[in-house]
Amino acid sequence: MNKDLADQIHRRAVVVVDHDHRPIGPDLPLMLAGGVTAKVYQVTLDVDLVTGFKASRTRTEGWLRLATQGMEDALREIEAHPGQCVLVRSAGDVLRAKQEGLVAILLGAEGGRWLEESLDPLRLFHRLGLRELQLTWAFPNPLVPDGCLSPFGKEVVAECERLGILVDVTHIQEQAFHDVIGVARKPVIVSHGSARSVTVDLSDDHIRALASTGGLLGIHFYTTYLGPTPTPEGVVRQIDHVAQLVGIDHVALGVDFFPTDGVWYDLQVSQGAKDLRWAVKDMAGMPQITNALVEGGYSEMDIHKVLGGNFLRVCREVFGE
Repeated sequence: MNKDLADQIHRRAVVVVDHDHRPIGPDLPLMLAGGVTAKVYQVTLDVDLVTGFKASRTRTEGWLRLATQGMEDALREIEAHPGQCVLVRSAGDVLRAKQEGLVAILLGAEGGRWLEESLDPLRLFHRLGLRELQLTWAFPNPLVPDGCLSPFGKEVVAECERLGILVDVTHIQEQAFHDVIGVARKPVIVSHGSARSVTVDLSDDHIRALASTGGLLGIHFYTTYLGPTPTPEGVVRQIDHVAQLVGIDHVALGVDFFPTDGVWYDLQVSQGAKDLRWAVKDMAGMPQITNALVEGGYSEMDIHKVLGGNFLRVCREVFGE
């Protein structure tokens, strides 16, 4: 009976994956099979996957070129599948995709090196469709050069809020996290992370700070964040903690799928990862999360919030209907 109820809830829900790296085209059938309405696809990352993790650490040039290629590739993929997916510029685009049985693609960027110390690329990418910016990744950049948010970083946060781009503080350093919270006037998110009280990553104080902005924590599905045996139940334990700490309105599904072969595999190995697993195998497995939430005693209203409603609420507040 619970499985039938979970299936019904999942079919009705707007399901959003808050952070993703797997190619758009091959993912579309999996998203449709898994009832996933939307994902935030990262057009760039603060690392050159071809030259590798170590070689990227100190490089200061070429990042805008890489990001531009990533943006062009993403837009080309979306345009190549007009009967399956749409580019998201507003929260309403996600809802329309749900109604029409399409997949909605939001575009994000993981790290700010590609800005090359100018707001002009941010404005251009916003016109092209960028709706989320994670300020940092693994290396210092001009936004956070020494652990603190720089004057340029503060300009970027303000311009994101003016344009309507989600400010994401995943992987950011401690002082810079608090700096962003201090200057933000709109909701701030951690698109993919976990609660330290359950496994690793964010302290309860971090989560309270995010909630104080109206923002949210998207739960990571990867083994590094959920432990050596990631499961849907492990995701729900994370949701339980956040909901009990700051309320159900401040938790979502971060997921963070990425390719597991080629340069992506090399990147994980270079960072010390050995076990590349998630709580579900791919987008087609997302109904397992809804089933685990039903088994965990969550109401349909709260499940809808976790699956995508909370993320959509933040989108409305940041870049509108």
